[in-house]
Amino acid sequence: MDIRKTDSQRAEATTISATECRTNITVLNEIDAERALAEEQLAEDLHIDDEERGPKDWQRFYMGYHQRFVEDCVLELKAGQLRVRLAQAPSAKVAAKRAAEGRHGKGTQHKQKQLDKASDPALTGTTVWDGAVVLSHYLTETAILVRPSNLPYAHSGGSLPTVLELGAGTGAVSLALAASRSAASVTATDLPDLLPHLRLNVGRNSSLLPPGRVHLQPLRWGPEGEHDVQNLGPVRPPYDVIVGSDLIYYSYTPETPHSRLLLWTLRRLCGPHSTVYLSLSLHHNPEEVERFLRWAAEGDDGFHVLRLKASIPQQWRVPDVLVARLKPKWVTAVAAPTPRGLGDGDGGLMAEIAMRDDAGDGGISSVGVS
Repeated sequence: MDIRKTDSQRAEATTISATECRTNITVLNEIDAERALAEEQLAEDLHIDDEERGPKDWQRFYMGYHQRFVEDCVLELKAGQLRVRLAQAPSAKVAAKRAAEGRHGKGTQHKQKQLDKASDPALTGTTVWDGAVVLSHYLTETAILVRPSNLPYAHSGGSLPTVLELGAGTGAVSLALAASRSAASVTATDLPDLLPHLRLNVGRNSSLLPPGRVHLQPLRWGPEGEHDVQNLGPVRPPYDVIVGSDLIYYSYTPETPHSRLLLWTLRRLCGPHSTVYLSLSLHHNPEEVERFLRWAAEGDDGFHVLRLKASIPQQWRVPDVLVARLKPKWVTAVAAPTPRGLGDGDGGLMAEIAMRDDAGDGGISSVGVS
């Protein structure tokens, strides 16, 4: 008998068994994750009255022009004990376009609009929208971001997360998180031309902000923004939590690929234990919101998407703002343990598997080797 050949065959069989075991565990993890997600979605939908009851007095969409686009917006957090004041500018830079039209005629107005679109695709970056109001209150008035000391965040290492905001605009969500001490650090990002307005609002609220915890960085979405991703700091990706409000306006076309670019950037910034919270006003483009969430859930490199309803405090729960939580699917693959004890004489599998809830908010449990 050729002993070497037998040993080789045994080693090959052991490798195949280990691979199959890892695959099976990953599949089981994914099945468990889908089942847990379905249960969470059912809980979010229970006892929710979807009947239209008219707009709430805080909804900016129903306010007059000057309140919506020109006057300061004040976010009253912590039952009014904390006031974040946000400067706005006229939507779509109306003032600049009107001034240009008055001086030079409509031809210059058109040129100004094109220049604005180059830096602010939806021409809305200096306005506070309903989605930002809802997300600011949800993240600061619930315990959703606070972890127990025995289950710290993967990247901050503590009970509060490292947070990055996409398309921060006026900085409403980032400043709410920082002022309320709901994050270990906050990195607010937007297109380079919008950072001066964001910086203005940081300065106006500086007395409320913990020193050294708020960072402003340029970040373009999609592969074009890879250089921006590489230069993010001082807190580097991946982040514990990524947030964004009212990020979807245009329908996807090759000329307006913003939804696809947003998804690319989310994948680039997330680690396996990251959580994404998006608050999306449905006034703008509900069809594109649904398309984006469908794309986000596709593939092994996609996300588990949970639509939040019951979790949102009633005062801030409105039918025209959709809040979604996204968690990477690839956590199940990363967490699948490498089988140990194969080929130890009896071909047995001696794997020790420990269950750990990395969600911190009643979410999906992942599996790892102790």
